[in-house]
Amino acid sequence: MALFCAFSAGNGIAGTTWDQAGTGTGISTSSVTEIAAGHLVMQISSSYENVEMADAGHPMNGAAGPCFGAVEVASGSVGGGGICAFTDSAGDKVVLHWTAESMDPSGALTGSWKLTGGTGHWSDADGGGRFSSLTDPETGKFVNTITSSVTMP
Repeated sequence: MALFCAFSAGNGIAGTTWDQAGTGTGISTSSVTEIAAGHLVMQISSSYENVEMADAGHPMNGAAGPCFGAVEVASGSVGGGGICAFTDSAGDKVVLHWTAESMDPSGALTGSWKLTGGTGHWSDADGGGRFSSLTDPETGKFVNTITSSVTMP
């Protein structure tokens, strides 16, 4: 259960809004504390190795970095969230906040995410989207399917 993103942006994307889907991949670890039957808390740490967007020119294409957070599952309800700190191919950094909202029938953690700041071209960028992150419990490998609407200043 991870989150996502990787960023590489050039001068040609200023003033552009990118509405696309993509996938983030990497390794995730979690520590689960069972509170009671049907009630647990998960501490999650993920390392994004790559985000691949439908268009290679998308500013989220190609960055990597850590994500971490906590999620509570109680009586079918899911809540919690975390933060990702990614570095793009130009060396600029961007911070994303994610919010867990549910788990789908496959066990994927789903929710929303939002850009909250960064350096360079990310300092005034705006955007967010949805995610669905499924982790293989045997290997820790995850695939996070995302939607995005990102506007570069």
